[in-house]
Order: sequence, then C-alpha cells, then structure tokens
Amino acid sequence: MKIRELDGRKNGSCYARLFNNNDLGYLMSKIQATVISNGSELERIILTRSNQINDLALFIDDIETGEQKFYPDGVYVCSKKILQKSRYSIKGIEPDLLVFVVMSRRICQIIELKDGDSFDTKKAAAERMNLERFAKEFGSNIPFTTKFFICCFNQLDKEELFKGFKGKFEMEHIMTGRELCELLNINYAEIIAMREQDAQDNIYYFLEELIKIPDVKKLLKQLIKRGAKL
Repeated sequence: MKIRELDGRKNGSCYARLFNNNDLGYLMSKIQATVISNGSELERIILTRSNQINDLALFIDDIETGEQKFYPDGVYVCSKKILQKSRYSIKGIEPDLLVFVVMSRRICQIIELKDGDSFDTKKAAAERMNLERFAKEFGSNIPFTTKFFICCFNQLDKEELFKGFKGKFEMEHIMTGRELCELLNINYAEIIAMREQDAQDNIYYFLEELIKIPDVKKLLKQLIKRGAKL
C-alpha cells in the first residue's frame, strides 16, 4: 500500500496538534491511514490470486450433493464479506479467510490473518476463543472437517510466533504467510517483493513531502548549519 494513494485529515488531526503544524499533521495522518489499510490490502492481494467463492451457500450445496458442477476438486477461498452475506455467518465472529480444500478428504481451514507479528496475548486469547467456537458451530453445518489457524504473514519462524503468543495458540494452530501461500498455490515471494516496492516508494514520498513543508525545511537548514550530519 502506497502512502501517496491515501488521504489524511487536513485539519484537526492529533498529529497536527502534536507538531503544531497542519501540513506535517496531514502527512502523518496519511501514514496512519496507510498502516491501517495495509491489513485489508494484504487480504485483497491474497484473494485476487486465489480461487474465490462468490456464494457460500451455492458452494456448500454443490459439494454436499456430490455433483461438484461448479466446484471441482481444488482449493477455494471465502472472504469475510461473502461469509457475512451467507446463512452460515455467526454473529460476532468473522474470520478473515475460509480456505476449503475439496479433495477426497474435505477440510475447511478457518484463518485469522495478521499483517506481521501480533503478540497482544489478551487479544490473542479472545481470538483463539472465537476461532474455536466458529470452527465448532460452522463445522457442524458443513460437509468438511474444520481446523483453525492464526496466520502472521510476515513471520517465517513458527517457534517465534509460538513464544510470542505465550501458549494462547499451540503450534498446530499457527501458520506462516509462506504456508498460507503454499496452501493456496500462490507466490509468497511475489507478494513480498510487491510490498517491498511499495515500501521504497513510501520512503521517497515521505521525504519529498516532508521537505515541502516550509517549517520543516527551515529547521533542516538550521540543523545542517549547526553541524548536523546526514
């Protein structure tokens, strides 16, 4: 996600008050908006590269009848948005992704997706409880065996995730981004490279916009004059 593509608050943001500068406050609020949007952007990137389910009820019915006219053997993904619109939604619990493996042994993997490492153990305990409940209730209504996972996309070391969650999630319920991509048969390295390109653009954009702000430019000149080194 690129900072230049999002808007921020031009006046009245907490950053404007923090720096006593509306222009700088606007730039910082754009950065905050980008950080918040990164998670949903990651989900969108994954979905656009996967076999998506557009109607969950139709999908389940097609599998349950055994005909599989619309969904032959393969791996399919149901987004949170599609789940919400279906009769299978459970109030108050909305996993990010449902991954259905349609083979001789049918499995539904219920996944909470994190853009990075999330070690808030209080939040993790609640997420674990919700995923477990959803797997049980949802699983009782579909012809699939259910499993639940928390996936930290940018962490490749499951041991680190296990330690970070302090036992709230066992190893068998932890998934890395690479594992998710292997499950969906999509390119993990491509996604990482694309996001790194955005990060490079963000650095340049941030610096370019920063020195356009008169007060910041003036301060930088003063610092250099005083001997500050770049």
